Amino acid sequence: MLNLWKPKEEKNTLQKDMTLEEVRVAMRQLLGEENTNHYRMGELYNYVVNQRLAEAAHYKNAQEYFSQHLREVSQAALTMYGAVAESFSVQVCGQFGVTRLSLLLTYEEFVVGGLNHEEPGGTLIHVPGAKGEVTPKRFSECSVDEMRKALQIKRKPSSSQPLPQEDMSIADQYMKAVAGHFTKGDRVQVQLRNTKGKPVLDFKGIPLAKVSKLAEALLAQPPAPREEKEAAQAPLEV
Repeated sequence: MLNLWKPKEEKNTLQKDMTLEEVRVAMRQLLGEENTNHYRMGELYNYVVNQRLAEAAHYKNAQEYFSQHLREVSQAALTMYGAVAESFSVQVCGQFGVTRLSLLLTYEEFVVGGLNHEEPGGTLIHVPGAKGEVTPKRFSECSVDEMRKALQIKRKPSSSQPLPQEDMSIADQYMKAVAGHFTKGDRVQVQLRNTKGKPVLDFKGIPLAKVSKLAEALLAQPPAPREEKEAAQAPLEV
């Protein structure tokens, strides 16, 4: 059963003559509340998906329903919240935050011996330095930026030509969308490769009975890759 969060009474967080430490403590508190709220939203999103409530209300799927009735939140964000709520406890989410845990789920395929979802803080992350050197750090000590850099180096390109940031961003959206359509027990993996400067997504471990879920996840992400946009914008030959 879901434990629905009840909002507290609003209060002004900005007080006169606050010290730097007081500002830090206040911001940490707000961040903790934000992470808890996002986790609860993920629980609710998963509930709608698993119970097929949107389909019962004559919508195509949960993605279609929320795109019409929760326009303030992107589908990528809802998928991320749902994936984190599916894989971790609310206590772990409060400790590490939704964004870092989402990046850890993407990094999971590179974790030797598997990821401890109850206590992920000790997971070793290989973080590249400014000069390219790689240093193992515990997940609990990694920032969001360090997690993203660690993922970039793991997606080692087979080409010296780097992938554009726009393509990386679109690939992340597809990865999160796919993760949100499968349960942790499905062991589905999505990996981004750089093939001669072009982004390639590999999908592994898709159960035959759930191939339709993969199609739903991909169709739920509207952005087109950069080269398709360029082709669409090119003038027609007459």
